[in-house]
Amino acid sequence: MPRASKKKKAAAAPPAEPTPPASAPVPAPVQGLDPRRASKLDVLIGACLGLAAFLGLFLTEKSVGVPRDESFYFDAANAYAGWFKLLLARPAQAFTDAATSRYFEYNHEHPALMKELFGLSHWLFFENLHWVREIASYRLPVFVLAGLFALCLYLFGAGLRGRGAGVFAVLAFFLCPRDWFHAHLACFDFPVCATWLFVVYAYWRAETSRRWVVLCGILFGLALATKHNAFFLPVVLAGHWIVARGWYVFRQRGFAGFVKAIPNSFWSMAALGPVVFYLHWPYIWHHPVDRVGFWIAFHLHHVNYAWYYLGDLMREPPFPVFYAWVVTALTVPIALIAAMATGLLSTLWVAVRDAVATFRAKAEPTSAQSDTWLLLINCIAPIAILMPPEVPRFGGSKHWMAAMPFLCILAGVVVVRMARLIAERFNDSRALDPALAALFVLVLAPGAWGLVHIGGYGTSYYNELAGGQPGAAALGMQRQFWSNNVTGVFGWLNENAPQRARVFFHEVTGDSFRAYQANGMLRRDIQFSGLEQADIACYQYHQEFRFWEYAIWTNMHTRWPAYGLYLDEVPNIECYQRDRAF
Repeated sequence: MPRASKKKKAAAAPPAEPTPPASAPVPAPVQGLDPRRASKLDVLIGACLGLAAFLGLFLTEKSVGVPRDESFYFDAANAYAGWFKLLLARPAQAFTDAATSRYFEYNHEHPALMKELFGLSHWLFFENLHWVREIASYRLPVFVLAGLFALCLYLFGAGLRGRGAGVFAVLAFFLCPRDWFHAHLACFDFPVCATWLFVVYAYWRAETSRRWVVLCGILFGLALATKHNAFFLPVVLAGHWIVARGWYVFRQRGFAGFVKAIPNSFWSMAALGPVVFYLHWPYIWHHPVDRVGFWIAFHLHHVNYAWYYLGDLMREPPFPVFYAWVVTALTVPIALIAAMATGLLSTLWVAVRDAVATFRAKAEPTSAQSDTWLLLINCIAPIAILMPPEVPRFGGSKHWMAAMPFLCILAGVVVVRMARLIAERFNDSRALDPALAALFVLVLAPGAWGLVHIGGYGTSYYNELAGGQPGAAALGMQRQFWSNNVTGVFGWLNENAPQRARVFFHEVTGDSFRAYQANGMLRRDIQFSGLEQADIACYQYHQEFRFWEYAIWTNMHTRWPAYGLYLDEVPNIECYQRDRAF
């Protein structure tokens, strides 16, 4: 009887669901539950963040001076806009080799996309509509791109790790003073950071959408048309696919199966990327092999500019392997760098642990594991590219800015996790939102304060770990980059320079000087001069230019500056007046 009773109970119990083998394929996401498909609310949140980014940059751009690179791109933009004007007036002539060479010859060591946008924006919003000042008209396309970047970063962060992480990632990126500074400029560093993110996001979305497969190829072409950094994208994404899934496919199906399983987004990038790149650049239409070859060769053998790092004036390779990591640690606000480091190291540990377990079990990696590796690889790759000792070191963090969006997402994950732990500690779900808000303020406040404190001199920002500008100067770090800090002495020059004063501006280019005068930032009667003829010399402190400081002392017959820009008492710009007694 006891046995019969046991059998009856067993028969009455509902059958247990069979556990799928570890190697079973992950089922396709249910329509409407796919985290890659953004909801209307998420699009609205991202659009609000994008609008805030656009307005913030537009309303503060006047405080940012014109770096020497940007002044060259102003000239290129004007030339390229001339071709579009010719295209409207005489289309047949515009497509000739003579016309494309004439208008696009200048600055042909870089692709044309952003300079075309700068030029068209200047033509429309300054020359025709007169809506904005001239410098702002060149920069407007970057501000629009920043808005799209904020939208994309939020959608990516929210899709991967939740809305809190998405919002935090956007705020964190733009509250990094150096990122905020570069997002103002009509240059290529922030745009290629943005297009890198766009391509990675499209690649992620393409896993479940054919439309995004096509967009991935087009966006890759636009990234190539922005800057040569995009060459590394297929390699980085291929590394992700191999680590996240490719090894499993190869193990199960061999080489033929591996090739067959390669995501369509790679074929799309291979097919559409070069087409978009070719079409965007009239300069290469008639001589694609020679001119693309020049472009590639130029960057393979790029000149080394001197750069000051930990007391060493770096001129020639080999350069320090961990330079990019050290500079990142010294230039990202301290609370944020702590959250980034925690997120990166903890996520890397979990990803490696799970990957080893999956490999040993011969199981198929999950989509969650794939997403984690996508974040990790894009956090590390843009910085790792700069690690080989032969790669030139100059320009600071702008050269690996593409890592920042992904690091900001991981930092957001840490902040959200901490808020949840606090709520659990109080055993009250209502504590989650206040805890999250408090942690947002705590982690982001140092960056916000840094933005206010450093103003438009973003390349001079160093964090609390470095000791700010004084600590960075004592460590032997670069104090500024490419002359834009000179705006800090314009007020004194406008008030104190004699009529028709001749001024030696050191690193300021003639094009930047003309832009300052045309935009009402510098008196029209002040003249651009060499040192020997100058009444006033504005020296921009760089360790590699110390010989100019001695030359100014000798030529001006004084070693005492009349005025200067001092950030926390650290000299950045010093103005010397000629002693007429000699």
